[in-house]
Amino acid sequence: MSIRVNKVLLDANIGLETLNSLLKALDYNVEDLTFNTKIPDELAEYVSKLCKNDLDFLALIEESAQKESKGEKKNLDFPIKIVGKIDLDELDGHKEKQNKQEAGASPTIMQTPKDNCGNNKIGCWIDELLIMLPTGKARRICVGEFETVDQKPLYSVLIGINGIGKSTLLKEVVDFFIDLYSCVKETKADRTFAKQGQLRGIKYHIDGMVCEVIRFSKTYIAKINGYISALSDLHLPLLVACHFGAFDKFPIQKVNKSIQTRYDVPYYKYVGAHVNSSLISSSGIVFRMLFALSEKMNDKQRNNILSILDFVGYDHKISLSYSLVLKTRNYGTAIEKIKQRVEFDREYKNLTKQETESIIAQLYNFYKEKTSSGNKLFIFEIDIDNSEKSEESLKELQMIYKLKQYDLVNSINCKFHKKGSEVMSDDLSSGEFAFLSIILSISAVVENSNTIILLDEPELSLHPNWQMALIDNFDRALDGLSCNLVIATHSHMLVSDLPIKRSAVIQLGKDENGELIADRISECTYGWSAEEVLLKVFKTATDRNRYFGERIGKLLEKMGNNSISPDMVANELKELHEISLHLSDVDPMKIVLNTIIEAYK
Repeated sequence: MSIRVNKVLLDANIGLETLNSLLKALDYNVEDLTFNTKIPDELAEYVSKLCKNDLDFLALIEESAQKESKGEKKNLDFPIKIVGKIDLDELDGHKEKQNKQEAGASPTIMQTPKDNCGNNKIGCWIDELLIMLPTGKARRICVGEFETVDQKPLYSVLIGINGIGKSTLLKEVVDFFIDLYSCVKETKADRTFAKQGQLRGIKYHIDGMVCEVIRFSKTYIAKINGYISALSDLHLPLLVACHFGAFDKFPIQKVNKSIQTRYDVPYYKYVGAHVNSSLISSSGIVFRMLFALSEKMNDKQRNNILSILDFVGYDHKISLSYSLVLKTRNYGTAIEKIKQRVEFDREYKNLTKQETESIIAQLYNFYKEKTSSGNKLFIFEIDIDNSEKSEESLKELQMIYKLKQYDLVNSINCKFHKKGSEVMSDDLSSGEFAFLSIILSISAVVENSNTIILLDEPELSLHPNWQMALIDNFDRALDGLSCNLVIATHSHMLVSDLPIKRSAVIQLGKDENGELIADRISECTYGWSAEEVLLKVFKTATDRNRYFGERIGKLLEKMGNNSISPDMVANELKELHEISLHLSDVDPMKIVLNTIIEAYK
């Protein structure tokens, strides 16, 4: 038996495009799906099941994984062919309804998925990660739950021991959204997908909507505000990834290469220490950062640069020294190279012929002017205090950057200035360089609130005082934007400076079966001392840690007045014992705890 698509849409309370997305997720490739198309009853029932408001995506993930492990197809062995069509024009009363539907209206939708649903928190953040465990069970990992979303950055901080999987999770978030973008835009040609890891779904907030999306083989199923929806209705965030360590797991983009990867897309920005899969020099990173800033320089960015330079103790001036490649005395060689590179430059692919010729002329005239001067070395300076002069300088910087991409500029050296003396970028301390690079690189590429910023161990090389200052500087650099910074860290100093009501600390660990779990720290950590953060958040006690002693004292008090159950005593002693493993054997508190544990047994 079969049923008309028009009735399926009414019963499931969805639109035609949403049904089409579901059929694709179930491995059906139905061409020319219309309201007249008839599909099998069994398939219609399964679609209705998927569209129930109480459908738990975790169960759907587990069901899909179970079928994959058994080698079963997700299409449930329903026949793929279209079994028939009828002409609704022959049925009285349906003509007007069909015209409305074909104009884009879904049949009798109770609530449009794009509706705000009363969500007055307008910003962008990840709410939950849906992961698949080795046992075949799915689990939700809470990432962000904020009391206040008011044009300020939101911080989701992931902590946990080394090897727990923090960096891997961040990398999988990038792959998840890259693949989702590909499906939404339906760029079938050359579409590639990341190797499927433990991350199977993401629940996120954007533009006042709650979007929950799960991966189904090489496509996705989505809910918007609790309703099954077409992928095309999703709003998607910009992704920014940053790590300045040597062991970087984030996907790295190619820089102006003819061979592109799946990560060379406008909605993903990598601003770490690598380029084209190799570590680049500090001068290269500063140069790239300055160019990114030059493209969107305004008073806010200028003040941001001044603030960061003041913080690290440098003057408000940055210099570059560079030389140009002289192919031959014949300028025709250079002009041909510039023409060729501009024609294949992704940045210019949508320009008209006239606009492209203008770009070529500007670059060539700049090159010719410099090389004909007879100088071998050129000095370029940005006076950030002088807004008019700096704007002119930034235009020149953009020329230099493009010629560098086109292999017409030799090595570049970046110079900072400290009390009038020059300091080469290679001579900056690792902490100075990291602090400048992280804050300025991120602020240069974040354009609006609909941005997820993934940072892996931003505290590397930073003094504890500077680790504490990271959050304040992010707040200043991203002021007015309710974007989400998801940070994997081991820094208790960073945790102690997280803002009230705009931050969430999630501790990743393993359960008794060795599977990933997450616990959100319920208390606000702002202003906590180092000892308090280490004990309450990182579950690590230092010798003579007074909070550890207070916790033992409270336990003894509750045991003395019989206000605590035996099970709770056992759990508390177990956790205190695990914390005490970090203490030396001669620590008095450890000796006291061991005595209590032995006596309780």
